[in-house]
Amino acid sequence: MALDLKQMLQAGIHFGHKTSRWDPRMRPFLRGSNNKTHLIDVSKTAFLLERAGKFIKEKVSKGGSLLIVGTKKAGQKAVEKAGKELAMPYIIHRWVGGTLSNFEQVRKAITRFLHLQDVVKKPLTNYKKKEIGTINKEIDRLNKNIGGIVDLDFPPAAVIIVDAKRESTAVKEASRLGIPIIALVDTNTDPSGINYIIPANDDSPRSIGFILDYIIEMAQEGKKLYAEFKKENPAPTAKEKTENRTAKPGRRPRKIEAKPEAKTELKSEVKVEAKSEPKVEVVKVKTVTKEATKKTEKKSSEVTPSDK
Repeated sequence: MALDLKQMLQAGIHFGHKTSRWDPRMRPFLRGSNNKTHLIDVSKTAFLLERAGKFIKEKVSKGGSLLIVGTKKAGQKAVEKAGKELAMPYIIHRWVGGTLSNFEQVRKAITRFLHLQDVVKKPLTNYKKKEIGTINKEIDRLNKNIGGIVDLDFPPAAVIIVDAKRESTAVKEASRLGIPIIALVDTNTDPSGINYIIPANDDSPRSIGFILDYIIEMAQEGKKLYAEFKKENPAPTAKEKTENRTAKPGRRPRKIEAKPEAKTELKSEVKVEAKSEPKVEVVKVKTVTKEATKKTEKKSSEVTPSDK
């Protein structure tokens, strides 16, 4: 999808904050000011948005998931729409501290949320009406906080943030873990620590919706490429996996049955030799003693008649 600068101007992407509230690090993305409000250079926004879209397409085409974050009222509907259309995790009410840096605890909350949903859905329950009411309240609370990230594959391939200043904790956690960040940055925001900056108006629902619609299209193209790749390269079966493990180059096949047989044969040979040798010696000794006794008997028989 080619970006149209006129449509971007109609969406109000170029409007910034007052000149008294600006961040000097956003100077390279500004065109000027009008009525004491800064104006964003739309051509730079289009270039950076296309760059971010290519990155999203590449990540999704490899099977990666995106985490979309936007808790301000102006962007809640657009973020929820993007998350549901792409079937990807999203956060629209509150960023829970440790969602990325301490995901093990968040996973426990997700399991509890799913367990409580199963308890309420079952027709036969031993809970009273008051207990079911408290369970429903807890389900609503958990649904607001973690309802959109139930299917989150940790770690996500990238994090898309609508307002980088409002979601500063999300930016810190993602940057600490090395997760790429794509963020809408207004004139009053520090762009440092963000991998893919999109300078735009983050207070207007139209501007947020325009940018997220472009991101949805690029992600859907990446999903199509991933589906085609899966058809061409199906996943290997269990038998193929075992064959690949045994028949790796540079490895000799293991002879599991041959080794114990060789050991037993050697042991048997040694035992036979050890037992046979002393038997031969004993037989020789016995034959020698028998011959000696015969000779002595003959001598005694010859000597006795002469004496008489």
